[in-house]
Amino acid sequence: MNVTKIDLFEDIAVSMEFWTKSASKALTDRHANLGWVEEEEPYKKIQEALMDSGVNELDVAKVFSELFRGFAVSFLTALDGGTALAEKGRIYVVDENDVRLGEGLHQDFVGHLLDTGRL
Repeated sequence: MNVTKIDLFEDIAVSMEFWTKSASKALTDRHANLGWVEEEEPYKKIQEALMDSGVNELDVAKVFSELFRGFAVSFLTALDGGTALAEKGRIYVVDENDVRLGEGLHQDFVGHLLDTGRL
């Protein structure tokens, strides 16, 4: 069985959802488990500021979701040869049988998000 673009896109989308939820909770819930962060103090300061200003977890999640989506599209654009990296050479995503997943990853990823109701 070969890995497909859709498999890759779904894996990325699930990771984005996980990190959106984790980061939003970490910044809006004073009781959030911060054992996974390197430094708790900045999180606590941001928690306090957000709570004092009335910003809720949903607002923060929307921002993180957009940021993670932007990062994912930027990364896939680099793989597609759409950045300055292409001047040095190309990087291709291949499966275990050396079959390329194809071109247009960044555009197809956005299409996947639309198709799955994530965008």
